[in-house]
Amino acid sequence: MFDIRLNEEQRAFQQMARDFAENEIKPIALELDAKPNWEDRIPWDVLKKGSQLGFRSFVLQEENGGAGASDHLTACIVAEELAAGDIGTAYYFMLTARRARDWFELRMTDEQREYFIPRFLEDDTYFTTVAIHEPDTDLGFDYFTETPADAEFRTRAVEQPDGSWLINGAKNFQTVGYLAKLIVTMAQTKDGPRAFLVEGESEGLVRHPMSKIGRKIGDNAEIFYDDVRVPPGRILAAIPPRSDMGTHVTIAAITLGLGRAALEETIKYVQERRAGGKPIIEHQAVGLFLADMATNLEAARRLIWTAAWAKDNPEAFADGSADWQPYEMMATAFTGTAVQRITEQAMELFGGMGVIQGMPIEKYVRDALVQKHISFPFPTRYRIAEALAGFKRETSPLLSENLG
Repeated sequence: MFDIRLNEEQRAFQQMARDFAENEIKPIALELDAKPNWEDRIPWDVLKKGSQLGFRSFVLQEENGGAGASDHLTACIVAEELAAGDIGTAYYFMLTARRARDWFELRMTDEQREYFIPRFLEDDTYFTTVAIHEPDTDLGFDYFTETPADAEFRTRAVEQPDGSWLINGAKNFQTVGYLAKLIVTMAQTKDGPRAFLVEGESEGLVRHPMSKIGRKIGDNAEIFYDDVRVPPGRILAAIPPRSDMGTHVTIAAITLGLGRAALEETIKYVQERRAGGKPIIEHQAVGLFLADMATNLEAARRLIWTAAWAKDNPEAFADGSADWQPYEMMATAFTGTAVQRITEQAMELFGGMGVIQGMPIEKYVRDALVQKHISFPFPTRYRIAEALAGFKRETSPLLSENLG
């Protein structure tokens, strides 16, 4: 049976992340969001302070410099708290943290760990990304188009006589792609697709930030490879039978934090704003809006926590003590849609102030639009239906063997 009560350690992580978001992230988020130049929006001091508190590394085992909190529920709790300060900042920490666990501890060779883990721990601005999507292709991202079995990445890696590799090609829409110092790059070889460990300072690697309507503090980038040389022994192993990645449920938790921030800001506003001689929270229609917002937020949280619990306790489904459901997909689809609606309701309650630039709600609405887009609401719902019906759509080896 499900048991998702938070333990003492999880509550400590929750409080630390909440304090950091409230005191460090949130006070500068609106100011950074409004800056016209992308590089001026990078919260360098916050990223360094958060790294020193362990928000990149807490998922690693203690012998690898972490806190040993590798479970998905703890990650989701921390993600929600950080995102309540700003979702873009939360992305830097949380996607790097989940990848650190999966790549460094589950997929790297001993030699790779000896090289990369010290660099990761010693550099407070060492973030990571995975470069998959390519311009003008979908390769499994378009759910409504079957990916041919013989599909290949356009990004190519050619082995050299000394065992190194030369990579040429381009990737786009890569989250944290501009700042990342480790880029796991999917490239085609003569033996099929492989995941290459590419360092951010590699010669021939060029990156351009991509501007979005929301989540402006968190970067997305185009990445170009022009004879980028990767040393021998820098291919990341394929995903093990049970991957520890959990990025979908983590992103849902980040989206949840955005929704919570919008609700909290709205509750504060409707208690202070007066109309008809009384605070507007005393008007029935306002109360109905708040009830809907709070209910959807809590429903999303329960789905996310259940999905995280399910990833941490697969044995409960194997022995029949819990009924299997596609919880992670449910959490992703529901949260993206619910939080967009929550921010829109918040904007309505703020009235004219809800659309004024420089106000929190206007930012939250833009951020929520981006989050709904990446929740892939329609294809995710189709996948839920197919999972419940016992049907599994064929996927390309490009996606099934190497994604991280």
